[in-house]
Amino acid sequence: MLCPRQNDFFKNMGVCVSMSGNGCRAFETMSKLGKDKRGGESVAFPALFQLLTTDESANISRLDIACDDREGYLDMEQIIRKTRAREINSRLRWKDIHESINGETKAGSTVYIGAPSSDFRVRIYDKALEQGADGHWIRVELVMRKENANAFVEEMAHSENVGKLAAQVMNDKFSFIERDDSNITRCTVCGWWQTFVDEIEEVHLVARCVVQHSVERISNWVEAQVGPSLAILVQTMGPRHIVEIAIDSLKRLTDKQEFLLTDYNSLCGSLRPSVQVAAL
Repeated sequence: MLCPRQNDFFKNMGVCVSMSGNGCRAFETMSKLGKDKRGGESVAFPALFQLLTTDESANISRLDIACDDREGYLDMEQIIRKTRAREINSRLRWKDIHESINGETKAGSTVYIGAPSSDFRVRIYDKALEQGADGHWIRVELVMRKENANAFVEEMAHSENVGKLAAQVMNDKFSFIERDDSNITRCTVCGWWQTFVDEIEEVHLVARCVVQHSVERISNWVEAQVGPSLAILVQTMGPRHIVEIAIDSLKRLTDKQEFLLTDYNSLCGSLRPSVQVAAL
């Protein structure tokens, strides 16, 4: 029986990769494509984008850029009012507001700028409310497809300053304004919006190594929970005994554990010293 992707439509598509937000953070942290010598920070994505832009067969079908406000510059109610009043300077004609109700309580709102079928669309919502997190957290997502996505990646391949590129896109595509002129293009940009865009401009495409692989979490658990027991075995039966236990347990690994082993070795095998039983 053929997999759905083994039919005539998909057979010549090559390798298709979709990365979630967590997947992007894990890739940025663990990839072997590069580390920034200035602070040990990963520069994996600029390296990946350079590879993609030099490969004529590669295509970026969609790219989402999330711009977060945690300082309190943006207010969802104000953004909704501006959207309803059409106080937005944009060539994107489609505007939409979705409101969610949980029983009798308002559960959240999302503002969309741009049609669902558009190659460029903006989504603005309260991320803290969505995640059930404390504090202020408004997210502005730039959703780019086709030529827009590929053009953005082309620029990112030569710059770590993703914030500057995102700010340039926002300044070109849309802005919230004060209706102080009959010509919308001459209206003043709202101060709170301009401040937010200026802050985004300073964001660079690097991430500190804060994402742990599941194998690393297992190592932390072993150290915390059975470390003293391992120490006793080393002092009494020797380190070879522990290695023999581990090797004997390989045949008991589940499929999920086998995947963790393969995944970890593929991500950072070149950085991990191999265990030589004979040396022990």
